[in-house]
Amino acid sequence: MKKSIKIIIRQYLQNTISEEDLDHLKDWISKENNQKYFREFIHSYYKNKVYDIKKAFKLFEDATFDKEVAIAMKYKSLRATILKYAAVFIGLIALGYSVFYFNQNTALELPENQVTLEVEGSGVKVLDTSVIKNLTGKHGEVLAKQNKNTLDYQGLGTEDGEIVFNVLRVPYGKTFQVLLPDQTHVFLNAGSSLRYPNKFQKGGKREVFLQGEGYFKVSKNKNSPFIVRANEMTIEVYGTEFNISSYTDDLFTEVVLIEGSVGVKDNSGQPNFKPNVMLRPHEMASKTNGAEISIEQVNISEHISWIDGTLFFKNESFGSVVKKLQRHYNVVVTNNYKALEEKKFTGRFDIETVEQILRTFQKTNNFNYIITKNNIIINP
Repeated sequence: MKKSIKIIIRQYLQNTISEEDLDHLKDWISKENNQKYFREFIHSYYKNKVYDIKKAFKLFEDATFDKEVAIAMKYKSLRATILKYAAVFIGLIALGYSVFYFNQNTALELPENQVTLEVEGSGVKVLDTSVIKNLTGKHGEVLAKQNKNTLDYQGLGTEDGEIVFNVLRVPYGKTFQVLLPDQTHVFLNAGSSLRYPNKFQKGGKREVFLQGEGYFKVSKNKNSPFIVRANEMTIEVYGTEFNISSYTDDLFTEVVLIEGSVGVKDNSGQPNFKPNVMLRPHEMASKTNGAEISIEQVNISEHISWIDGTLFFKNESFGSVVKKLQRHYNVVVTNNYKALEEKKFTGRFDIETVEQILRTFQKTNNFNYIITKNNIIINP
């Protein structure tokens, strides 16, 4: 026997709705003549609550943008202002999760430990890195093609269509790849994000924004420069390969050129600094925040080993090593042995666990550690 819509809505609000019924509810609510009934039912159900029904209904529409998001966003706090408008779709926490797609004046809660894609004007999608599928928008349009840990934008839409910006966020413990519309291939390291358009206009600049670390294989186009903005640096190329490291907690930005040539611009606005420098292969431009760009010869493999899942340290302070361990293994390290901070470490690790790395360090440094889930405490 078919369930009545009253029962389905009630189950939705009571957090007992099935996926099949949720799909049915979304189809039913999409019809304009059902929306008034839905609002009245919600008002009756929450007659003792104080909230804005219009905003609540809008949240319902936005929340159903993607079923994957609806079961992947976690509550981080029960803020009164959020509860005021979120009550009407509390049923979406069917597996202990919930989703909020906030407007521009509210904070966006993103799921922890998940790769996410934020699409301008549409919301956030959680990316399951084990699947192959097309990512679609509210109206069924294909946003990108996903092949496990890679998003592919090639061959979608036209150069003259609407430009929409995306933000791809990669959490600690994971890496991800993007094939941009111009065939540029970007590898993103753990704890990184890339903001980029869904298409590049013909003859215009190809511009993206990086936080964290990325390896770029830029498709050649003499008529359209490829520009990466990262902290206090701007990197401009026409077709080449290079690596950028620009984590906000590192307080520096590094650009290593693999092949071709790149121009590096200082964005700090300091009048006595060189505004532009050119890099040759095997050179690295580095800039500490507030300082001038410096150039040195480097071993490329040491700077791009992360692409193959390898951690490399060369005469690095323990503080620097800890940051890399946290990003690579998605752990939180608390160091109570301050004497370790200025110790230097060198090593290459690929298949080792974080504990195996710590044991290796113990052979030359006397310290103890405690591991509890993803928390590591280091003591003298």
